[in-house]
Amino acid sequence: MTASWKTWLWRTFVTAAIVTLIAACFYAEENSRGVNAWTKCEREITARGESLNWDDFVPAPIPDDQNFYKAPMMTEWFVRGSTNSYKTAFTTRLFNPDTTANIITDISASNYVAWSDAFEPEFSQIHDALKRPAAQIDGDYSHPFRGPIQNFVAYRIVSQVLVHRAKCHLLLGEPDKSLDDLTLLHDLNLTLAKSGRTGLLVTSMVHTAITGIYVDTVAYGIDSRSWREPELATFQKQLAQINLLPVVGNSFRANRAGACRVLDTSSIDELLVDAGVKTNLASDLGSWFVPGGWVYQNKVVIATLEGSILEAIDFTNNTISPYKVRLSSQQVEDKLSHRTPWNFIASVTIPNFTKATQTMARNQTWADQARIACALERYRLANGKYPDTLATLTPQYLDKIPHDIINGKPMTYSCKDGQNFTLYSIGWNEVDEGGITAHLSSGGEDRDNGDWVWHYPM
Repeated sequence: MTASWKTWLWRTFVTAAIVTLIAACFYAEENSRGVNAWTKCEREITARGESLNWDDFVPAPIPDDQNFYKAPMMTEWFVRGSTNSYKTAFTTRLFNPDTTANIITDISASNYVAWSDAFEPEFSQIHDALKRPAAQIDGDYSHPFRGPIQNFVAYRIVSQVLVHRAKCHLLLGEPDKSLDDLTLLHDLNLTLAKSGRTGLLVTSMVHTAITGIYVDTVAYGIDSRSWREPELATFQKQLAQINLLPVVGNSFRANRAGACRVLDTSSIDELLVDAGVKTNLASDLGSWFVPGGWVYQNKVVIATLEGSILEAIDFTNNTISPYKVRLSSQQVEDKLSHRTPWNFIASVTIPNFTKATQTMARNQTWADQARIACALERYRLANGKYPDTLATLTPQYLDKIPHDIINGKPMTYSCKDGQNFTLYSIGWNEVDEGGITAHLSSGGEDRDNGDWVWHYPM
């Protein structure tokens, strides 16, 4: 071997050694920095009584005879199958284009009721299954976002059929049968809120959405003055069971703990696939060479930002601060506006909590207002007019007046002539605008502005 070859080999060896040493120092530094950041973050969060351990959100086993999903046909109808299809024979049979019709006539109502009466055996099965106090799906929960999940399409279709059926019964002068439809809907929806563990965000938002159409239908009957004293009293009891804030808030906790577990157990490629990223972003970044410390740094970002939305919720007083929600949203936007190695996983996995919290707050307000409206209607039926103040309703017609979920204060109520009233929350902008509803250019309600008003008559 010539001297020149020996020199080249020596220089190559020295260069490789230097590069290896630099790489080792780089990985050691980044890993140490990430671990320390995560240790500090985890310590601060757990000190507030919060858990980042996914195992704390996995349900404990319950007896089959207490489990809604263990009743005959309930798993087949309301749990997503292993084929990843939400379509079942039951939901296929329930399809009817008239279900979403905006205009109902006596003829169409009679036809729809006649068609839906064919499903009385199935509705009866659901009713019997709902006598069981718990609702937990069996399965492997080790992976937070790949575990067993409800068949949300089935929930949606059954809910829509029951809502339309209830409206048809009202039009046909059968409020007792309409009450039966809405009671079945209400009880079925509660299975999404008592799953035996803290549900994930998607489950809580489906529960929130179904709550909205249930309350809309109760309002439909109040507006048409179709409900009688027995129905109104029953709806008040059902509406009192609706408490969306802890359901949605706890799903934020579960989502955060689940994200942390996934980062601990999955490769970066798997993380991005789970997040719906279909590009080869991970490969472009050289995922095999990403320091573990960067993953810890992303965990810090996720735990911190997903936890910030919880600061907007007062679980003790059952209120939510839109200002703190907007502040949380701004923190997310500021932190993720520029992709870095320390936030690139977080940037594609953190969901939009702002829309979820606003929808939850609006539907809970709607439910609380409906409970008050039922009591007001009961008072009118008994006295021929509405009361001058809400305080008159207690305790005979309402045990406790629901507060405004935005500021914790009583909702604003006024009635000047005994026949028409105004009832409203200050809404998402936290400004009392005297019961004025803001509208979008499309004509729909602008939920960001104006008061959240119970319009009666509609």
